[in-house]
Amino acid sequence: MDYIEVSLSFEEEVFSEILEAELAEIDFESFVNEKKLLKAYITDDKFNQEALDDILASYSESITNSSIVKIEHTNWNAVWESSYDPVLIDDQIYVKAPFHPDHPSAEITITLDPNMSFGTGHHPTTHMMLKELSVLDLQGKRVCDFGCGSGILSIYASIKGASGIGIEIDAHAAEAARVNLQHNHSQNFEIITGDISSLRTALFDIIAANINRNVIEESIHQFKAVLNPGSRLLCAGFLDDDAPGLAKKLTEAGFSIIRKDQKDGWTMLSTQRNL
Repeated sequence: MDYIEVSLSFEEEVFSEILEAELAEIDFESFVNEKKLLKAYITDDKFNQEALDDILASYSESITNSSIVKIEHTNWNAVWESSYDPVLIDDQIYVKAPFHPDHPSAEITITLDPNMSFGTGHHPTTHMMLKELSVLDLQGKRVCDFGCGSGILSIYASIKGASGIGIEIDAHAAEAARVNLQHNHSQNFEIITGDISSLRTALFDIIAANINRNVIEESIHQFKAVLNPGSRLLCAGFLDDDAPGLAKKLTEAGFSIIRKDQKDGWTMLSTQRNL
């Protein structure tokens, strides 16, 4: 499948983060964020020029340069390899591609194949979710990675002794996640192609929802229904300005805010379902 690459340049770094969130709302599924340069990718069949123009119109004065090109899917590996560096999170978790060397001192190494799926560890939301999972006892826990993208959170949870499922609505991303789980020998997680209805009636100890605010708000009651009392709901994928409103809805639905983390304009909320 062909992809559309939208490249946007800015004078100020903040706009690349804001536009990344905006473009994710119209089905852009992968990003290369270089502070003042954002490259966003979407499959050719989902690309909507009018929807893109509507978003960019609000930021026209902040965008210094822009371009739109079509990329053959078979060429994506080379594009990804040329722009992707490994990342070390809190001196413990090393996220790399197969062509990167191992880190000499990292406690955990996660290997991700080049593909168009969200979740390489570079984005602040993925970074914060991994950091939060690292302080939780995952041994023997049942985990749902909702909106799993590349499967990075499922892989980490599996390495730390958890089992469960990853749910991803995009079929291409879901298949990429399955491949990544195989590469990391993560056999105790299943990747399901689907939406919130895929939760069914299974019970979980932890749900990690790294997705946009609207989906989280729409799914709060379904999340609560499949969480054991006292279990955890981790939410990320939204900007700092959206955090107070989402925190209010979570509290009203019966969740307590245990911890909040912020990085580069993005927020992560770690919550607990009340008894």
